[in-house]
Amino acid sequence: MKKKIAWAITGAGCWLFESFEALGDLMEKQEVEVDLFFSSAAREVAQCYGVFRPPIPEAEGYIDTVRELPNFNLAIFTGEFIEKFQWLGSKKEQLKKKMSEGTKSTAPSHETQNNEEEDYALIEQLIEEKLHDVIFENDEGASYPSAARAANDKYDYIIISPATGNTVAKIATGIADNLVTNLAVLGSKTKKTTIFVVPTDFKEGDVISYLPVMLHPDTCKKCDECSALWACQQGAIRRKRGRIRLNRLLCIGCLDCVRFCRHGIITFLEEIKVTVHKREVEAAKQLDKWNNISVMDTPQKALKAIEKDLAS
Repeated sequence: MKKKIAWAITGAGCWLFESFEALGDLMEKQEVEVDLFFSSAAREVAQCYGVFRPPIPEAEGYIDTVRELPNFNLAIFTGEFIEKFQWLGSKKEQLKKKMSEGTKSTAPSHETQNNEEEDYALIEQLIEEKLHDVIFENDEGASYPSAARAANDKYDYIIISPATGNTVAKIATGIADNLVTNLAVLGSKTKKTTIFVVPTDFKEGDVISYLPVMLHPDTCKKCDECSALWACQQGAIRRKRGRIRLNRLLCIGCLDCVRFCRHGIITFLEEIKVTVHKREVEAAKQLDKWNNISVMDTPQKALKAIEKDLAS
């Protein structure tokens, strides 16, 4: 019998790709039926990190119609996304050098391409068979009716990964004012459902994260003919008052601007350190005291906890 899973994504870049990788592993290894929930912020963040492929899910609600499953960038489910694109996170001269070298060195062989096609074919099959529904907060109105599935004992497990500090603090204090917090609070009231939360702010200190497409205006050459502006088919890059600007709400993470910028001032997956403070960690500790909620420090640990539970 298939286990019913609700996996909720909130608006964080930290643990985003690792969460999709864990979800891919879960669908591959277990007999599950998954509903995937996106908060409003998560849809925007996922878009600019390249999680979706055109046609991109629109921000406007589909309350009067049925939204089809989005077209995912299948690489995010395989765990190879960061490895594949992290070299685009280098700055300036490093990026220019890597692009000139990497054009040839990163070109996949026929064997690699065949393996990728096989991997993606498997992911496509898993999505078709096991991804039951994708729910966007934009479609839910003010009452978030899809979250009520959690109150009806539909789900065996609810996983919130990544969970922003804002989300964790709200759930810990019983605040249910959006799609994901409603899902968590309603699920916590049932005896059947086990909830795993993976906070972005789990432990004090520095955490490694990756930035989406970033345009560095301090090093922009202000070219008369901006190749990145020309390359962007979404209109996300524009010239304003003589400066090139990036509209992140229009960016879909296609990376054309990164590839076409002649001076390497646009990067993707640039590695940064984010400092987690004590006040943020306290909310996660408070949440971990709830009876049917377990706080995990990584998506993979949440996945292993589910696998262990299913094996028992």
